[in-house]
Amino acid sequence: MGSSVALYCRKVLIQTKATDILPKWLRFLRGVVDSEDIPLNLSRELLQESALIRKLRDVLQQRVIRFLLDQSKKDPEKYARFFDEYGLFMREGIVTTAEQSVKEDIAKLLRFESSALPAGQQTSLMDYASRMKAGTRNIYYLCAPNRHLAEHSPYFEAMKQKDMEVLFCFEQFDELTLLHLREFDRKKLISAETDIVVDHYKEEKFQDSKPASERLTDQQAEDLLAWMRNSLGQRVTNIKVTPRLDTHPAMITVLEMGAARHFLRTQQLARSSEERAQILQPTLEINAGYHTVNFNTPTQHK
Repeated sequence: MGSSVALYCRKVLIQTKATDILPKWLRFLRGVVDSEDIPLNLSRELLQESALIRKLRDVLQQRVIRFLLDQSKKDPEKYARFFDEYGLFMREGIVTTAEQSVKEDIAKLLRFESSALPAGQQTSLMDYASRMKAGTRNIYYLCAPNRHLAEHSPYFEAMKQKDMEVLFCFEQFDELTLLHLREFDRKKLISAETDIVVDHYKEEKFQDSKPASERLTDQQAEDLLAWMRNSLGQRVTNIKVTPRLDTHPAMITVLEMGAARHFLRTQQLARSSEERAQILQPTLEINAGYHTVNFNTPTQHK
């Protein structure tokens, strides 16, 4: 798809398809730009290199963003339909733009479902930020194929223990977009999987609410971990018991899950499972109070 915006100067046509007066992510636009500041004899080379054209491109980009933001406030349902159709271009804009301030301006147009809202209702990063509790510095998100899988994910369960709102990202390029965005309004964008392994949520902050009768003893836990390490070998880097889970038996944690997913998509067939494990260094976290784990503890059969 190429730009179909015509460039005029004082109603005189300069170029029928002026591809350089808009950033590439806005190539879905159709229309006319008439500027009195453009010389009538401007050559094609100058159209590409001119500081005037670069300035015009920046001004048009900001005007389009403001227009779309206004439309999103006037008619949220209509904008939601527009975003469903053209949201990929906005994600492209964030990925391909170098300036962080411009990335964040484009990011105001993004929409996601949220754990704090009913299914089907979308929210913006600005609205998420407005709901953040005092002292919260991060915006959390979770990538999943659909809401059902997101809400039944062990990573979401761990976030619910912290009573944190989580954005649900269902589209293929959402994760790549947020990785490039990095932060919004001085708040870091962090995936739910990554949050589990960062330093400020250390294990001792989590209290295991299960009664002692439903938890493994220290010796049982040690025996279970030893058996699992022997069984799994080099397919995992570490195995540990976690109090983060209640309704799930286990979860895999990797420091940079987004990068790990990209690696698996591109290297799944090129590397062995042992090689992948060595690169990703996954940790298996088990819920020792889960009924099947507890029932199958090695000491139960001695």
